[in-house]
Amino acid sequence: MSFSEKMLQSLADGDIDGADLLLQQALIHDDLAILIELGEILIERGFLIEAKEVFLHLQENTKEEADLVQIYLAEIAIEEEDFETAFSLLDEIKETSEYYPKALFEMANAYQMIGFLEVSLSKLQTLLSLLPDDPTVQFAYAEIALLAERDALAQNMYELLLAAGYTEYSNVSILARLALTLANQGKFEEALAYYQEAYQQKKNVDVLLHLARLQVQLKENQSAIEYYEELLELDPSQSDPYVELADIYIQEQQPIQARDLLLRAIKENPYFVYFYLHLAEVYQQLEDFDNAQIYLEQALNLGEEEDNVLIALTKNSFYLEDYQKALDYFAGIENAYQGDLLWIVAQCYNQLEDFEQASRYYELAKEELQNNAAFLKDYVWFLRDEGRINEALLLLQNYLSQQPMHDESLHELYDELSENQW
Repeated sequence: MSFSEKMLQSLADGDIDGADLLLQQALIHDDLAILIELGEILIERGFLIEAKEVFLHLQENTKEEADLVQIYLAEIAIEEEDFETAFSLLDEIKETSEYYPKALFEMANAYQMIGFLEVSLSKLQTLLSLLPDDPTVQFAYAEIALLAERDALAQNMYELLLAAGYTEYSNVSILARLALTLANQGKFEEALAYYQEAYQQKKNVDVLLHLARLQVQLKENQSAIEYYEELLELDPSQSDPYVELADIYIQEQQPIQARDLLLRAIKENPYFVYFYLHLAEVYQQLEDFDNAQIYLEQALNLGEEEDNVLIALTKNSFYLEDYQKALDYFAGIENAYQGDLLWIVAQCYNQLEDFEQASRYYELAKEELQNNAAFLKDYVWFLRDEGRINEALLLLQNYLSQQPMHDESLHELYDELSENQW
């Protein structure tokens, strides 16, 4: 057994000190091929410091396989996010080198890691011209193209892999990836067929999630419900599927099912704030504002998404006609300038007979809601009650002149105010 093999065994046994001593012996006694293989294995297993020691030793002590050694040092630099060193090493590999394709591959990897996806694709395109039938290169090109939202390019490469007999590569379903590129291009029916084939080959929650979402795109809500339920049975720890399925139940006018699903979700994961927010919305649709308040207060205790929770509590307290509590919650919101929220605050102040503050918040809400007929009607009634009839008439006049398909009741209100009939 070589010293390199003994060193790897020591690492496997957790004997780090022994492995280090054996590494020093390996560098002295093992030949070039064994040391290169040792370095490769160390990189694969994540022992980058030890791998770097091997390849730096080879760089300093032998000129054989110099390009290959340099590329491995670049690979280690990429893993360490030392891209300047990596590019410097890779740029020295000439096109005439037998290892130039490997250098191109590592360059593509480095550019992808720093977000230069188009440059990465360009390097892989050059590599494809050298190795057009290499599945590793084809797969890498497809994956980067997908990240770069170049779906047609990715589709073409996944189709080549599929034609070569690869339904899965590097533990990734080529069928599912191809379906994703088609869905991204709006080819939902074609995508559906590939997702279904992928799922027949291997039950997978990611594929199920894509199938469910695709059925929503195709407006096949009942099929989507079935896929979501199957997914949650396979993996109840998922979060997004509960929320998405609850939304479908609401669309299908099944709020009880949405409520029960979200209660189930909270039992599974009581720390995901969006379960509480969505459940509160469902209770509000059921006009059960007391239970909505209970779950929103629990959400507030989680300390997540506090603005969103406080906004929901402000609105729900208003629905409960607890106007002072609504204002108390509103006071804690950092970013409170939303038209519908400001309108609620204005109504709260109006109910509490703080008309100066009510007027202020009606004006703030008007900036966003001036074309909202319901808001306008409420604001006009407020102005009327305050004796500000000219302002009310001007507000209505501006709205009616700009909205040809206006609410007829607003026209009647304008006539009523004009005639001073109250």
